[in-house]
Amino acid sequence: SDASRDDASHFLAHFLTNELATMFSLASTVVSVRAAAPSVRLGRSRRASFSRASSRVAQTTNRRSVSSRAVTSPAGGVSAPAADANADIADFLATQMVDEAAMLAASTFPIAPEVLIASTKRILAKNNGAEEPNLLASDFKFVAPVVGPLPKDDFLKAFASFKLEDAFPDAFFGYYAFRVDPFETNRVWFDARFTGTNTGMLAGSLEATGKKVEAPPQSCSMLFNKKGECTQLTVGYVMDKTIGNTGGLGGVFGILYAIGYGFSFPGAPP
Repeated sequence: SDASRDDASHFLAHFLTNELATMFSLASTVVSVRAAAPSVRLGRSRRASFSRASSRVAQTTNRRSVSSRAVTSPAGGVSAPAADANADIADFLATQMVDEAAMLAASTFPIAPEVLIASTKRILAKNNGAEEPNLLASDFKFVAPVVGPLPKDDFLKAFASFKLEDAFPDAFFGYYAFRVDPFETNRVWFDARFTGTNTGMLAGSLEATGKKVEAPPQSCSMLFNKKGECTQLTVGYVMDKTIGNTGGLGGVFGILYAIGYGFSFPGAPP
């Protein structure tokens, strides 16, 4: 109703004038998982030989071999593959694709990819560090499409006070595709697809609507320093705005839109 939207707008305007407003961009990373991943093992050396890695990858991904296609025989069966005349495809694959294995093998960052991924999952399990603040570096910052960068203290204060699971008891954050960036070997990327039904009060003020949220896939990441502390968290970057019912928005802005408490800001849907 119009009255409900007015109440929501007044509520949100109030929070957007102080540090607790930041909680409305954090929803895509809230999680109440109790299992903790292994702690960071520091000091692991990963200075592998680039030439050896390049040779290995060259045998698998950078060969200038032509692609092949199946040929149907007159009898209707499938014969052996025939050579594809489009050699330019092989050239493109050989010259324009990133050699991830070689780049990761040549990294001088002292923490291995599997350890960084385990650390990322641990931080998610600890309510993004709110339950274990020493997982976050002193110069930590939170970055989202609408809000941020926020320093560590402001992030922790806002995040600890915003209980999304109270509003969505069946919340499923759907984290997947954890991988280390070959260009920034201290960054872990991961994706999320949030779903949940609004059956509880949100942020202690917005009444339950009973509406279900189906968020689009969103890209998130964590950066780490050499001590294994997270220095940056990014969330809420929508990968396909045509998916879901959040109006193409990520984070909690999309959740609010889906349950009928959307409000205006630059770039928001009508």
